[in-house]
Amino acid sequence: MRRWLTTHLLIDMNINILQNELDELIEFSELFAEHNFSARREALVFLQMVSQISVTGNHESRELKRRARIFSERLRTFNGYLAQDFYQRLKSQHPLPTDFRSWLAPYTNYVPKDWGKPHYGYESLDFLLDAVLLPEPQPEPNLKSEYGMVRYQPTPASVVLELTERIQFTDNDLFCDLGAGLGKVTMLVHLLTQVQTVGVEYQSSFCDYAERQAQDLGLTRISYLNLNARNADYSDATVFFFFNPFGGLIFDSVLEKLRLEAEKREITLCSYGSSSQPLSELTWLERLPPVSEDEMALEIFRGIV
Repeated sequence: MRRWLTTHLLIDMNINILQNELDELIEFSELFAEHNFSARREALVFLQMVSQISVTGNHESRELKRRARIFSERLRTFNGYLAQDFYQRLKSQHPLPTDFRSWLAPYTNYVPKDWGKPHYGYESLDFLLDAVLLPEPQPEPNLKSEYGMVRYQPTPASVVLELTERIQFTDNDLFCDLGAGLGKVTMLVHLLTQVQTVGVEYQSSFCDYAERQAQDLGLTRISYLNLNARNADYSDATVFFFFNPFGGLIFDSVLEKLRLEAEKREITLCSYGSSSQPLSELTWLERLPPVSEDEMALEIFRGIV
């Protein structure tokens, strides 16, 4: 009997704590600041947790879940309105790179020209761009991965902001994202520079999705190759991007193909994540400053011809 009472007292205490936290959340006006996608994301995670409470027959818990569900829908509706407005402006105005960069500035903590700093996690800009460039429903992988392939993980948008400042793209460049996933990097690089971009992606469902999104936005200088990266032809690309795309023999095979390309012309490799360390050990690559020992910093390498 005492254990039963203690359990219910704990449940009541937890419900009270969650009720107080929900009250504070509802009263937090900054949640509806236009650029505060990160805070709304954290709030939605909390509200999802509340919705999963499974205390049956308890009026307080049912009321808590009802209020959480209503507030969650309010936040999602607000996010959807902002994302749709941004999408419509992007599609109708076709902003120049400098204008588009200014559109993104209020959503990011990235400081222009402050290069070489680590990019940890995701921020409001990523949550906005997910809604604009990568709307739901997003596809699942449809092909069995080979050994060395890794699961899809999107690149933080701040990495691309730095990359497109440090690389001086020309009309003769072709940017190649190895392991392009749903197309976030290729689309963002193109919007920030107008350079021609191509994504190499093994999952055909991802390629189809990325192509549809680019076409819907009228981004005609973006294409996707549904290939194993070691089978792709890299003879036209000049700038390559890695974010932990694959490992093992696939990584070695791709690097050997790029080494052969570097013997013919100047190429640039950009890396974020665990791929930076092995690239720094290759004698045919020169690591450009600023250099960081943190793998969450963007590293840029130039082929030594």
